[in-house]
Amino acid sequence: MCKLGDIIVIKEFKDKHGEIVPKHSFVIINDEADYIEGFKYDFVSNMLCSFHNEEHKKRKLKFKQNLPVKEKQVSGENINEKEGYIKADQLYYFDKSKITYKVLAHVEPELLDELVQLILELKEQNLLIPIYTNIDEKISN
Repeated sequence: MCKLGDIIVIKEFKDKHGEIVPKHSFVIINDEADYIEGFKYDFVSNMLCSFHNEEHKKRKLKFKQNLPVKEKQVSGENINEKEGYIKADQLYYFDKSKITYKVLAHVEPELLDELVQLILELKEQNLLIPIYTNIDEKISN
């Protein structure tokens, strides 16, 4: 069971183009089940990414929608202690019955608040990208 603020790793998911992507981490930003466009979803999340090096970090943090994450802002038994960033503009909708996932850790409340505030700003600027590719059919067994 995943809940608001959890960091999960999903075995396989579809990106915004419908391409299957292996193993990736996400931060849960809404854990209330609902329906959208006739399809059920259980949670909404943002992709969590790691920096490859300092140049990658500088390049990614030039964009307002990429929220930096420091190792101290994440807690749990399964953290990798790397800095990274959250793609706040991409809202991934998931149906738990159609994916395989594992809860790894959770973000600290202050970071979750900062993420929600950024999402609200991006919404006002019409910069959010809802991604529904993971609620219409099962990815794999």
